Amino acid sequence: MEITFVNPQYLWMLFIVPFLVLTHFYGLKFSRKKAIKFANFEALARVSGGHKLSMNLPLLLLRFFTLLFLILALSFPILWYMGEGGDFNFVIAIDSSGSMLADDFSPNRLDAAKVAAIGFVDRVPEGSKLALMSFSGTPFIKSTLTDDFEKIRQGIDDIKLEYSSGTAVGDSIIAATNVLLESEKARVIVLLTDGQSNVGIVIEKAINYANDNFVTVNTIGMATKAGGRFSGIEAISVLDEDSLRKISANTGGAFYKAESNEDVITAYREIAQISKKKMPIKLSLWLIIFTFITLAIEWVIVNTKFRSIP
Repeated sequence: MEITFVNPQYLWMLFIVPFLVLTHFYGLKFSRKKAIKFANFEALARVSGGHKLSMNLPLLLLRFFTLLFLILALSFPILWYMGEGGDFNFVIAIDSSGSMLADDFSPNRLDAAKVAAIGFVDRVPEGSKLALMSFSGTPFIKSTLTDDFEKIRQGIDDIKLEYSSGTAVGDSIIAATNVLLESEKARVIVLLTDGQSNVGIVIEKAINYANDNFVTVNTIGMATKAGGRFSGIEAISVLDEDSLRKISANTGGAFYKAESNEDVITAYREIAQISKKKMPIKLSLWLIIFTFITLAIEWVIVNTKFRSIP
């Protein structure tokens, strides 16, 4: 089992915890100054319910866990465990933006990706269905789920450059997820790109949508350090490796960085050999519930045992 965070930037808020501790003890010191004004300490004991003016550690612990649960809920943690996948249905999603014609792969990125994807079709588990899409600034569904693998092979071979500016990775994940909704089998997207998502829906929303529908996204980042040329123009794609890793890690998939034709083939081969899938358990709702529980407990004891002395 492992835990991933869709919004890990919120974890920086954990640095607030030391300030919570300081605020707690400062408030306690202020309360003691008020209490010392009582001349009759027997009366003070009766008013305070008989408890000692302690460090109020139970209150501190409650406030600590309230803050912890809230910060973790905002970071959207997901607990993953391994389960049997049975039959799988796949969407093959291939970047068809202009940079895919760069020649740092043989004969170019797009053709190398197509050859590897056709090899993937030949290796998927028996009983699986496949769908096909390409994407650039918008996704293009080439085929919905089918067991006609020859149709998928022909569709891959027919993929051409799409003249739509940008690369919409988020939109492509959502479109591919929608294609998989008709399936009750394990749902997997195999997404290949050589660039970064710069138009359309943000990656975080796409990840959440895929998780809501139990879709695993495997990503393949296709680019060499040297870059390539097309139409006499230097083409050095900026591969957003961090985003691709984030997509795969937060949907239970795997990220593959391909810097050669063989790397692309190997990535597709490993994905085709999947026999198990990661199952997600979203923890945010439970953490929000725990936050309200600790707040309620604090409210009760603050107004009873640890009530302030007027």
